[in-house]
Amino acid sequence: MEAKFQVSDQDWSPFANEPPPARRPSPGPVAGASPSPGRASVPPPPAAPTAADPDRTTALRPPGLAKKVRHAPLVPEPDGTAILPVIPPDETPAPPGADSEARKKRSVKRHRSDGGLRTTVRGLGETLITLGAVVLLYAGYEVFGVSQEINNEQETLSGDLENIWEDEVQGEEGVDGAPVPELGDAFARMWAPDVRAESWTLVEGTEPADIEYAPGRFLDGAFPGEQGNFTLAGHNVPAIFSEIRSLEPGDKVVIETKENFYIYEVQSHEVVNETEIDITAPVPGEPGTEPGDEDYWLTLFTCHPRWDNYERYVVYSQLVDTIERDPAGDLPDAAIDPEV
Repeated sequence: MEAKFQVSDQDWSPFANEPPPARRPSPGPVAGASPSPGRASVPPPPAAPTAADPDRTTALRPPGLAKKVRHAPLVPEPDGTAILPVIPPDETPAPPGADSEARKKRSVKRHRSDGGLRTTVRGLGETLITLGAVVLLYAGYEVFGVSQEINNEQETLSGDLENIWEDEVQGEEGVDGAPVPELGDAFARMWAPDVRAESWTLVEGTEPADIEYAPGRFLDGAFPGEQGNFTLAGHNVPAIFSEIRSLEPGDKVVIETKENFYIYEVQSHEVVNETEIDITAPVPGEPGTEPGDEDYWLTLFTCHPRWDNYERYVVYSQLVDTIERDPAGDLPDAAIDPEV
């Protein structure tokens, strides 16, 4: 008889669940032939019945384990993968009149009204954002664009001033050997190192057209170095007089003419009403008073506050020294060094 082997969980083959291969039949007696003498004819053993394997995907699983584990079907049962709970149908009856035409019209009208309000609010918000951007651009232009324009014009005025000083004076002398300036003409320079390193070129007159790009001299006031009140007005922008607010008592302001440097020392500052004209008097704040031996004043003023013009910021200085100007020489220390 043929020997039978037991297959355990530790000794198994990937092909354990496959049916055994069909055995080739032993050559039997040929019809009409007599059996060989001395050899019995053995019929082939009957095929062992095989159980149908319900899960053909567990071929690599040990036979013992395959019998113990029941596998889920490949296709999930209905609601087997459901994440949300199944909500039973609502059996609550609708309120009376829910399907009426009047109720539907009111609902549509309410939704339309809400949409119009949202559109209005959105449009208003976009308009405010646009206006804010325009204001920021304008402020940037006022700070940077206008300043660059003024600085360019100051360079032109400074060149014009050099040409005026190089020409010989014809007729009446005006400012230290230079001709009397016409309205809008350059006649001197001003240095204030505590405000900025560059100088300003000063022009004659205080009308808007005169002081568009430069500080201007009040026509009824004194000239640089003269007894009385030499008064200058300038726009409230960074490139002109906006920063005179940083001047403190003891700081120096230098006026350069064709022949001299006049050094003034800051005494005080104040804020006055826009209609206050006493600041331009020969003795500031004392209209009708004749200037004395010490009344050599320089008065600077601009609009106040910074972004408006209903007041005036005023700085008062007095003459403390006069230095002869050498056209080929250096500037005095007071014109370039804030610590002097």
